[in-house]
Amino acid sequence: MRTLSEYTDVELFGLFTTDQGEAAFGELYARYSSVVYAYCMRVMGDREQAHDVFQDTFMKFYQAASRHEQLENVKGYLLTISRNLCFNEKKRNNNRTLEFDELLYNPGESRDADQNEMLQLVRVSLELLPQDMREAFVLREYQGLSYTEIAKVIGMTVPTAKVRVFRARQKLKEILQPYLDEQTRG
Repeated sequence: MRTLSEYTDVELFGLFTTDQGEAAFGELYARYSSVVYAYCMRVMGDREQAHDVFQDTFMKFYQAASRHEQLENVKGYLLTISRNLCFNEKKRNNNRTLEFDELLYNPGESRDADQNEMLQLVRVSLELLPQDMREAFVLREYQGLSYTEIAKVIGMTVPTAKVRVFRARQKLKEILQPYLDEQTRG
């Protein structure tokens, strides 16, 4: 008899409505929880909000078994759920402002401080991108999705997904260039 880890995602989803449903859900959770959480963190930029959206994503995913007999792309479906929940949460918190973290900025103190500063700058730069570019970029660069998968998750054509990722890269380079120039001079 096969163990659950040997089942495909489609097979595991099919088991949701059986007596092995909880175990199948646990296996899919183990496979994709880190991917979904990382996506939520990139989009939300706040651990607490990301954690809330992350939990809601898996709750809604589990409830999906009653609406879908079969699901071909579990990872894509999970990211679509988390995307929609992130957007809803962002709309609710529309007037939230970015805060400068004094603890991460400590110039000249150490290499770790420089790395933390760069990570903070990248995070803030991502927030400055238009939502459509940021989303496509995060799915491509942080989640490793193909352009076809991005197009399905977001609901666009493959060429549009490619253009958005390309433009996001250009914009991030433009935003970060003054800092990078300063680093090479210093």
